[in-house]
Amino acid sequence: MAELFSDLLDLNLAMAVAVAAVMALRLPARRLFGARVAYGLWSLPLLAALAMLLPARVLTIRVPAASVEAGQASVVSGTTLANAPVDIRPYLAGLWLLGVVASLAWLAWNQLQFARAAKAGKAGPAVIGVLRPRVVVPDDFEGRYTPREREVVLAHEHAHLQRRDPPVNALMALATCVNWFNPAVHVMSRWLRIDQELACDAGVVAAYPKARRAYAEAMLKTQLATRPLPLGCHWAAHPLAQRVRLLSRPTPSRFRRLAGLCCIAVLGLGGASAVWVSRPPDVVMALDPPRLVETPPARAPRPPSAPAAPPAPKAAPHRALTAPAPVVVTEPILAPVPEPPPVAIEPPMQMHRARIIHAVADRSQVQPGSAVRVVASGVAPDGAHLWADFTAFGSQRLYRKGAYERGGSRYSLFTSVVQQGERLLVTVSLGRGFRPDQTGSIDLLPNHTGVVRLPTGQDIVVSTSVRAETPDEIEEGHQLTAYQAMFEGMRRPERG
Repeated sequence: MAELFSDLLDLNLAMAVAVAAVMALRLPARRLFGARVAYGLWSLPLLAALAMLLPARVLTIRVPAASVEAGQASVVSGTTLANAPVDIRPYLAGLWLLGVVASLAWLAWNQLQFARAAKAGKAGPAVIGVLRPRVVVPDDFEGRYTPREREVVLAHEHAHLQRRDPPVNALMALATCVNWFNPAVHVMSRWLRIDQELACDAGVVAAYPKARRAYAEAMLKTQLATRPLPLGCHWAAHPLAQRVRLLSRPTPSRFRRLAGLCCIAVLGLGGASAVWVSRPPDVVMALDPPRLVETPPARAPRPPSAPAAPPAPKAAPHRALTAPAPVVVTEPILAPVPEPPPVAIEPPMQMHRARIIHAVADRSQVQPGSAVRVVASGVAPDGAHLWADFTAFGSQRLYRKGAYERGGSRYSLFTSVVQQGERLLVTVSLGRGFRPDQTGSIDLLPNHTGVVRLPTGQDIVVSTSVRAETPDEIEEGHQLTAYQAMFEGMRRPERG
């Protein structure tokens, strides 16, 4: 709910900027292109809202694979309001829901009152309803208006039906209830209906160019109802003097109206694109593709040479015949040639295990120069096997490396570690929120294993190890911290 409320604030900011642009352009557009084209400017806030609902851009930061241990993934934790000591977003979300309920109740009450007046013949002319809209007129409709006036009044109401104005007004009323705290939405609700009536007036005058006087007299004869009509189209809520004055203006040519529609299309697409591009991107930490590291094969040792034959004995000084000396033949001993070692492949990052973890890295505190690894495993309350393996670094507190798996369960294992001299205070939770009813702690020595009994009854096995940070890890931490600071700097002006 808190994250939904944050998205709602961003959406309202974009809509407020678009409404301000429409309020600045509606009068010049009406003079140049006519009331019907000027009414189309109110599509700009809708396009801006849709641009905020689209998925944000994805910015991938490449991290050298050599700095990641086997089976681990880089995880980044952004600084959000959830990390603050007191998170006020749930309270604001509750206040927002209370305002939505009150606004919907007020809308339903006004609609019911108008429906009762229309049923009694004391309201109208108007178009009432959303799914099945219909035209309602007062009981004295035929006696109050001349035949020519009745013709143009009914033409005006049927123009609302043809233009699908009742569903538009219903969506606008719903948006006003949901965004009741945004003054720009209330401004949009009022002036959109005024421009809507002016657009219908322009359409009727274009169809009945000789009925301008009768149309103006019909407006002046219309009884101003005291009850508003939230879901429908009614004359009473609009400035009649301005409408009568605009009836005297000539109808713009078709070419001018088409040019105006093209300008609105360009403004709408350009504004929506600008809103989408201005949104902070979703940062994804990814490893470089795995590289093959070939080890040159070791040379086989040269086989030892055969031992030399013993020298022949010298001949005796006398000429007596002697048996020849035996010849000893030895085979060379060949040493076995060792097989070349296998090709070493650097472990790729397991993308399906990477997680963006909020309010977890800031819970850990490790002494500078140390890297503390915490491995936890256990069984969730629903029977799924859970494990988490994360390493915190003393050089920075922005993120921890690691991965976790929850096996389809709605629970996940999250850990934090605080290094206090020779002791490690490890905290384990079944969710990233570290709720007290799902969290337990244990005091361990490095390279020791312990069991944490959670309040839910689960036993979680925890193992720890401490080592020194490598220069690559320190440099990597500094780079990612700089990236995160840059993105937070981009986000602050938008929320300001």
